[in-house]
Amino acid sequence: MSEITQDENQSNSNDPIEQTESTDTMEVHHHAHHDHGKRNWKSYFWEFFMLFLAVFCGFLAEYQLEHKIENDRAKELAKSLYTELYEDSIRLNKVKDLRMVKENSLKYLMQYFAKADFKQEADSAIRAMAFAYITVSNRTIFDPTDGVLMQLQSSGSRRYFKKQSVQDAISKLSSSINFIRMRNERELYFMSNSLRPFYLKHLDFMWLELFMNNGELNVADAYLKNNPVVGIKPYFKKPEQMDRDECINLAGNLLLMMRGIKLTTWPDYRAAASSVMAQLRNEYDFE
Repeated sequence: MSEITQDENQSNSNDPIEQTESTDTMEVHHHAHHDHGKRNWKSYFWEFFMLFLAVFCGFLAEYQLEHKIENDRAKELAKSLYTELYEDSIRLNKVKDLRMVKENSLKYLMQYFAKADFKQEADSAIRAMAFAYITVSNRTIFDPTDGVLMQLQSSGSRRYFKKQSVQDAISKLSSSINFIRMRNERELYFMSNSLRPFYLKHLDFMWLELFMNNGELNVADAYLKNNPVVGIKPYFKKPEQMDRDECINLAGNLLLMMRGIKLTTWPDYRAAASSVMAQLRNEYDFE
């Protein structure tokens, strides 16, 4: 009985119909799984869209960061430039005051040379000549500070200032600084090539050393303090070689050059600097 049942089971397991049905079932299951993995155009579109959105958002974030960095850098440079111009305006006023004293000494020399006896003792005239002809420093020559301006030009940072009005004001400022330096060079050249030979010939440097308190003072401070000189009376050297007209013209020419800078060059610079400062205040909202 058990043998028959085993044979039947074995016979049933070898039944072609059952094998076929089993195979069909497996094939149906396999095809169903394959159909589930297929991707249509919508799935590709959404993947592309999400990728594009991620890249675009990254680009926007980078752009905003770069824009913020440029704005911060522009404000920092604007503040530095504003401070530089403000401090220069204070220094220009100090230079102007001392040059006014120098102008007065030159006017006095012109009047003195017009009628003086060059062989006589000349304390006030020699003091004035020493101060007017020798004194050359940042106290008497105004050279604008342009460190930030040069940085803007050389590094390309000027592009951070987006407003055209700011760019135009900076260009005018740069031109006015160049013009000041040209006038300064002309004045220094005259002092070196015309006045220096004159005072080397006619000034008593032993007296000048005592006038400068044996080197403890510069000529400008010695003149402003009216420093006393003990032991040597002030006389012009080689008075017989002094030409009255030449003496007057040397003092007058320097006076004319100094007035030209004061009346034309400096006002142009002040106007350009004030314009830049006003533009920076309005654009970056600082005082």
